[in-house]
Amino acid sequence: MPPVIHVTDAAAAVVRQAARDGAALRLTISPAFQYELRLDIPREGDSIVAANGLDLVLDADSVGRADGLTLDYETDETGESGFTIDNPNAPAPVFEITPEELKELLASDEEFRLLDVRSPAERAIGKIDGSELLDEALHDELMTLDRETLLVFYCHHGVRSQAAAQYFQRAGFRRLCNLAGGIEAWSLRVDPSVPRY
Repeated sequence: MPPVIHVTDAAAAVVRQAARDGAALRLTISPAFQYELRLDIPREGDSIVAANGLDLVLDADSVGRADGLTLDYETDETGESGFTIDNPNAPAPVFEITPEELKELLASDEEFRLLDVRSPAERAIGKIDGSELLDEALHDELMTLDRETLLVFYCHHGVRSQAAAQYFQRAGFRRLCNLAGGIEAWSLRVDPSVPRY
């Protein structure tokens, strides 16, 4: 069954203006939900989806990621214009949380898991109180949780924790945060008693 795709009037007008004879709009959606739009002709194995008077061409892999997608064309406050895509199939984004926001979250009543993705040796130097070292046993436990559980990740500077958050994103978790600047920023901006290294 072909996906249902919505194309706004604004997006359809831009595509019609740019289209050549016989060209259709090819929409490619990668496994990481990165998008490519280009004018192209259909090829064998493609699916053609009609939306707002346009033919959209999708390869077999993209079809399964496109149902419910909305394609729009917008102009932002700076005057920049471009296509926007709202895809309900895309995984939830990983949000950055500042050290100050994490401090507020820790002081709140909201339930969440604070996950340290550093090595045990790094954790021995210093940690954020209330955090748990993400090891294999904790990983397995987390995989049994409701996918709406809020997970907050940190490492030394925020790079490894971003990768960890993206891993859990691919596992279907929808509420993910990464501590911007990692424990280094936490020590500099919130709790100077946490040793820096």
